[in-house]
Amino acid sequence: MNIPLLQRLRNAQGAFVPVAELGAGKTLDALRTDLAELERFGFVLESHPYRGVAYRGPAARLCPDQIEHELGTRRVGRRIAVWNRVVSTNDLAAHAAASTANEGLVILAEEQTAGRGRRGRQWVAPASSSLLMSVLLFPSEHLAEAGWLTALGAVAVAEVVAAWTGLDARIKWPNDVRIAGQKIAGILVERGDGAVIGIGLNANITRADFPTELHDTATSLRILTGETVDRSELARALIRRIDDWYDRGWSLGPDALNPAWRDRSEHLGQLVQVTTPSGSHMGRLIDLDLRRGLTLAESDQNGRTRQFSVRDVLTLTPCQDGPGPNSQIVTP
Repeated sequence: MNIPLLQRLRNAQGAFVPVAELGAGKTLDALRTDLAELERFGFVLESHPYRGVAYRGPAARLCPDQIEHELGTRRVGRRIAVWNRVVSTNDLAAHAAASTANEGLVILAEEQTAGRGRRGRQWVAPASSSLLMSVLLFPSEHLAEAGWLTALGAVAVAEVVAAWTGLDARIKWPNDVRIAGQKIAGILVERGDGAVIGIGLNANITRADFPTELHDTATSLRILTGETVDRSELARALIRRIDDWYDRGWSLGPDALNPAWRDRSEHLGQLVQVTTPSGSHMGRLIDLDLRRGLTLAESDQNGRTRQFSVRDVLTLTPCQDGPGPNSQIVTP
């Protein structure tokens, strides 16, 4: 597929491009063949006998050639596989972990029949409506913590969503990305021979596509922007952000992710209830650090604080009406 031709049309931002400027040394018949191939794949083009050709919209399905073209990543996206229908992209990535040569493999699917969320929840989306992605990594020991990998995925998604919408994207502990309290994406990290970061990002889902019970709690890029999203360009942007943060982790260490993760937190500065294996604790969340953990300040304002390791936190929920019956105020 002639992706440079596609990019030339896209860069015109809806304006017609004269055929003479599209040829690049090709014969008219060869150019027509390339344009026809783009249209067969699903790209929306408009032709005019005198004005040339104009780009009118993305293909409804993911285009591997478009995603890979001049991607420019160092580790993530070395190989990209796009499937029509799978049980789970995470399962496919896990199977590929048999070989370390698959480091950076990205698996995308138009539809999942049994996509998973955290704590066994299901991730359901209409076909060709979302970005369903899994990334296979073989991180160093310092980067292998599930908490760090989850933060990596969440920060990358939040940054892409914020850039795409111009809105403030926040991370709801530990793995949801939300806009104004509505979930737009979730991350699921699974580890075996390698580590798999699974991402589900609502792209072209409409309000009517969501179950009624999710109308007030979920959203999508299309709902927020009012426009159909080019999911192939969305995939490119997300792959690049994941690659950038992962590469920084290798070169600068895991702490390089901390400022972005902390600043995107939906809970920082809020009164929260933290559940750990030892019980529930309530206080104001005054700091988050992937190595040191969560720092809570006591609610009685005596200045004492307590820290909880990221791996020990089972749940973190906002508190509005004071502690529940099984909660305790944190003590050092």
